[in-house]
Amino acid sequence: MRTGGPAGRVFRSANSRTRRRVIGRLVRTAHPLLPRSAPPREPIFILGSPRSGTTMLFDLLSRSSAVGALRGEGHLLWNLYHEEANGRGEPADAQATPPEAITPAERRALNWMIGQIAGDRRYLDKTPRNSLQVPYLHALFPDARFVFLARDGRAVVSSLINGWRDATGMFPGRPVPFPLHIEGYEGDRWKFVAPPGWESYASGHTLAEVCAFQWRACADSILDARDAIPSGHWVETRYETLTASPADEIRRILEPLRLPVEAAVVDAAASLDRRVSKATSPPRPDKWRDENPGEVESILPDIKATMERHGYPV
Repeated sequence: MRTGGPAGRVFRSANSRTRRRVIGRLVRTAHPLLPRSAPPREPIFILGSPRSGTTMLFDLLSRSSAVGALRGEGHLLWNLYHEEANGRGEPADAQATPPEAITPAERRALNWMIGQIAGDRRYLDKTPRNSLQVPYLHALFPDARFVFLARDGRAVVSSLINGWRDATGMFPGRPVPFPLHIEGYEGDRWKFVAPPGWESYASGHTLAEVCAFQWRACADSILDARDAIPSGHWVETRYETLTASPADEIRRILEPLRLPVEAAVVDAAASLDRRVSKATSPPRPDKWRDENPGEVESILPDIKATMERHGYPV
């Protein structure tokens, strides 16, 4: 089984924004010379708001011998023709790339790059912005599989609040060309996703309101796109179910994804409670009630409709 070409090793080493931009420029310049490649077969995209457990699910699925992936998130690919920021460092609405923005050059470059990364295996991707651009991904790859990991919006908002305030550098964010005036946040970088309309939240709002907006935008965008995807290409799970019965739930997820049930994946799921990905504190049910209860309660009216749409009672 081919596991990817030499360029794939270079792509997997693109673990900084500077490296990704350099590689992106090279690929865009060289795209007429790139070999024409078939689209990747049934790529798999994990969907979910930032801080909803998508990194945890990616860590499990990436252990499958049937998939190939970048080491982290797929910014190298999705920023190739649709940068997350303009030349002044401003987050752009391009995070929600529409299908009509796809160009022949982009298709050619992405097909070749994914082939170099995954080889004959299925490509696996987990990138936060993809929650905002499912129609774009479906237009690129009509046979793609999507895995939607839902999570209680109250828990996500609380975790986003912690991430915005985290000072370890785990969530560096991106610079913006104007000062941020967000109550409860002292930093100068916008963190996590920048959905359409993000600019109106850059000042005059509390941090809890910003985080509620981010979760609501991602969660609603995913459900808005779901009906256009063939039912056999769409898998849903919940963070609460996955963490309560990880081995059983990962087996259930693997089958519709047409991935083999392998010990490497199931055993890793069974030991999930001992491995935490990008958590600012150990996970536990209703952690938000201890960490940020007042702030989360203040935005319950903002997220109530989306919570109910996802089947979470408020």
